[in-house]
Amino acid sequence: MNTKAALLSALMVLLSTAHAATGSVTPTTISNSVPLQVTVVAGAGCTLSTTDITVSGTYLASDPNGLTQTATNAVSVLCTNGAQYQLSAPSSIPLFNTANTSSLTAQLTYTFTSNSTITSTGGTDYYNIDITVPTGQTNVLPETHTGNAYVSITLMN
Repeated sequence: MNTKAALLSALMVLLSTAHAATGSVTPTTISNSVPLQVTVVAGAGCTLSTTDITVSGTYLASDPNGLTQTATNAVSVLCTNGAQYQLSAPSSIPLFNTANTSSLTAQLTYTFTSNSTITSTGGTDYYNIDITVPTGQTNVLPETHTGNAYVSITLMN
């Protein structure tokens, strides 16, 4: 018997004996029941959501405080209980007008610590973002400026 046939034969024997329980019915025992075990491996998973932020006010380069705002609950993470994850995001982003001829820089500070492992308790975790547009950015047109910051999530288990 070649190796393939021997392995197939062994597998068939194993499969035929893998049942957890057996039961028989006869003319005198017309019904019977046996347990059927079902096993499911549950995995960890998370859903990352962000909310767009419009900073209130108007940026003036001469304002000694710049422009600041806290975006409450701007990042949310919903995970299965016990899921471990890390978040990361940039600390600054460029903002541009629609013609891409004028720019500002915004500083971003998060209430999560980048690359620190968080273990979910099965609910939604919320994180704030502080946005600061520093003073002194004088070469900017008086228009709306927009940019994107990408928040990344890494599942650790």
